[in-house]
Amino acid sequence: MGERNIVSFKESAEEMLASQDYEALRELLEELHPYEVATLLEELEEPEQLIILELMSTDMAAETLEHLEYEDQYRLLDHLEDTVARKIIAAMPSDVIADLVMAIHPHQAQKILGMVPEEYLQKIEYLMTYPEDSAGGIMSLEYIAVRERWTVERVIEHFRKVGRKESIASYIYVVDNIGQLVGVVSLKELLLSHPKTPISEIMHTNVVAIPVDADQEEAAKLMSQYDLLVLPVVDSRGRLVGVITADDIMDVIEEESTEDIHKLGGSKPLDLPYMHSSLITLFSKRINWLIFLFAVQAVTSNILKHFQSVLSSVVALSFFIPLFTDTGGNSGTQASSLIIRSLALGEVTTKDATRILIKELQVSAMLGATMGIVGYFFAWAVAGSVEIAIAVAITLFVVLVVSSTIGAMLPIIGSKLGIDPAVFSAPLITTVVDIVALTLYFNIATLILGIK
Repeated sequence: MGERNIVSFKESAEEMLASQDYEALRELLEELHPYEVATLLEELEEPEQLIILELMSTDMAAETLEHLEYEDQYRLLDHLEDTVARKIIAAMPSDVIADLVMAIHPHQAQKILGMVPEEYLQKIEYLMTYPEDSAGGIMSLEYIAVRERWTVERVIEHFRKVGRKESIASYIYVVDNIGQLVGVVSLKELLLSHPKTPISEIMHTNVVAIPVDADQEEAAKLMSQYDLLVLPVVDSRGRLVGVITADDIMDVIEEESTEDIHKLGGSKPLDLPYMHSSLITLFSKRINWLIFLFAVQAVTSNILKHFQSVLSSVVALSFFIPLFTDTGGNSGTQASSLIIRSLALGEVTTKDATRILIKELQVSAMLGATMGIVGYFFAWAVAGSVEIAIAVAITLFVVLVVSSTIGAMLPIIGSKLGIDPAVFSAPLITTVVDIVALTLYFNIATLILGIK
């Protein structure tokens, strides 16, 4: 549904709410996707939000809440009638409730847990034992598992009993007598097989699975590489403990991408959307990096002070300082961005460090030679001095080689040390390259121009 239709529906919904024509409103709600209802709720006042949630079916209301911020989820559940709230919570997947409980204040969490059906509490508490950015933290416990000795007929009978309770039913997982994952079969393969066929004969045994304590980024990589809709999660003994679905991974990809973008910009990731973040939060997320970069950049001032006599002798040298710092910073940022992205996609690893270094030296030499020639003619036209033009050309060549190499290797070194490569962001690379570029420039100029 497009934005114009949402606006139109909002107007219709408000008219029906005002006239208390709830039956017509109920019919309109049934035509919408839960995401669209969530978008509508964000435009309405709380009393109207509560009426709409009460008019919807329990399952649709539960799915609608999933598209709202955690604080809004809690607020609405807290203000709904107790019986309605309990029904909606009972319809929400256990992993969604676990995420909600871990995201809100402990007192609020206790209130939500108090409305959770007794049979679900153990599942939720189990999910809460895993870090939120791990495979266990994003997995769902709603899957169907069967024994390898069962026949297709028995599996289908079991599916009919539990299938309605489990939201993830497109794949049937096969486990042995101690719960170890030994195979998987799709619902289509199951229905097309003879009823008396042992499930062990039609299952796929080369199952792609992920350890429960693995990072969520690793889960995203596996699902992307193998084109999986569902990824089983196993413990240290190979026992099936949960599954990760494609919609969970989409949330992970968005979260990780947002985090990397923030880091690449020289800022700590926000915990809440920008408009929901307080001024103090925005300040605290950015000030530390600024102070650190300021301290590092102060080295640049000391370099200029150290070569003050050189600048006094040949004032024209100062014309080209921005040229080196900007070009070197841009080149370093280009290289670091390429390597950080390649590391994130698994295209390169720390084992490829030597090959990356050789390749980057070759590319940067080509870039440096080209920019050096351009810089020579530019400097000659501006300063009218062949010596200064040569100094500028040589400096550009060396700066591009060094900056590209630094930009490419810092993320590799960081990854090797267990530091998120995105930490080596554009501001940090640029600051380091500025120091290197100025040091090289003044030393090369001093040597060529014979300044003492």
